[in-house]
Amino acid sequence: MISAFRYAAYPSQKILEGVRLGFLRFNCVGFLIYPIELTILGHWSQTFGSKIPYLASVPGFIVTVLFLNNRKNPIVYRSFVVVMIVIALTSFLGLGFHFVYNEDSQVGLGFISTAKALEGAAPTMAALAFTHIGLTGLICCYRAR
Repeated sequence: MISAFRYAAYPSQKILEGVRLGFLRFNCVGFLIYPIELTILGHWSQTFGSKIPYLASVPGFIVTVLFLNNRKNPIVYRSFVVVMIVIALTSFLGLGFHFVYNEDSQVGLGFISTAKALEGAAPTMAALAFTHIGLTGLICCYRAR
């Protein structure tokens, strides 16, 4: 990815590779900062399911760094895609678990109780942030022909 930016032939290609590079750097920062944030919130000390974001951050960071440096290697490319899909799917499941946990503590159905469930004791936006990291990685893999 870095070499693709460095050796881009056209200005538009350089801009596109720069945007991809920026998004993948954002992913690297996200994989480093997200576990720190969860540690501050005490997320590690709960059940095994609460440890999944930590366990997903390590391979996510490693394959993102490898992908930044060697995108054309098929092993690196496939491992990056697989890890990003796993991160997106597991964090989307985490969103469901957070929502169900919050919904159980609320009474009634409708817009107001759903809005309260989204911002309850287990914030669903945290799981969506991790989903965003995985999907951003997948989007950066796309190359127009």
